[in-house]
Amino acid sequence: MTRFLPLTAAALLLMGAAACSDREDDVVQAPAPGQPLAPVTETRADAATQQAALAFGMTRQQLEDADLVSPQRTDLGDVETLILDASGTVTHIVIELEGPGDREVVVPVGQLSSIVLNDADPDLTTTLTAADLAGMPVYQPTAAR
Repeated sequence: MTRFLPLTAAALLLMGAAACSDREDDVVQAPAPGQPLAPVTETRADAATQQAALAFGMTRQQLEDADLVSPQRTDLGDVETLILDASGTVTHIVIELEGPGDREVVVPVGQLSSIVLNDADPDLTTTLTAADLAGMPVYQPTAAR
């Protein structure tokens, strides 16, 4: 019984981690005109996320955990999903905006750059205002499924 308990606990932890994982929604393929977003393979998601992270001077984990802040250091939102073009390049990042409603918007990567605040992990920054971000296209996560 004593040996069984640690094995059971380990199995439950692994199942819980798998159940909480939403990796398949973290990277999606931009659709052809008139088509829904399409999920990508884990291999393609890994390559695209690593490429985007390096472009921002970050590790993959740092990009996935990044916040979006203004040049004045105001927290604007959090990185949620990367959107790829047909060649597998990240073209847009879905940001969950700060504030009520968990609104997610699609922001072109050209509007973003990296910033390091107080020797912490890097975040993303933009010159877009909170009002500009609120006017960005709303991300439709149900279209990706």
